Amino acid sequence: MSMDKARKREIVSEYKQRKTTGGVYKVTNTANGRYMLKAEVDLQSFQNRFNFNQRMKGCLHPKMRKDFDEFGSDVFVLEFLEEVEEKEGESTMGFRDRLKRLEEAWSEKFDQEKAY
Repeated sequence: MSMDKARKREIVSEYKQRKTTGGVYKVTNTANGRYMLKAEVDLQSFQNRFNFNQRMKGCLHPKMRKDFDEFGSDVFVLEFLEEVEEKEGESTMGFRDRLKRLEEAWSEKFDQEKAY
């Protein structure tokens, strides 16, 4: 059974019109306390990517490679620190800039010596 073209277009249109929830996340290595702090435009997509990497025992980011090789993927945990929705009429660049400022504000709250 194949999905008819009209229904497929409708699903794609709904996906494109959904509100994007971005924000700041922190991935922490629970074995040594090192962390990566980043802003992401689509937190749900990042959550999916993180979960996939955990299931496949894959390294999430090249900066984490050494620790991944030493400790494995199971020691890394994901935490969303702040979630924000893209404002009505806000440009993608404006949203990215706002997220970058949030990331900078959050980074001041953590020990920079432990950052990847």
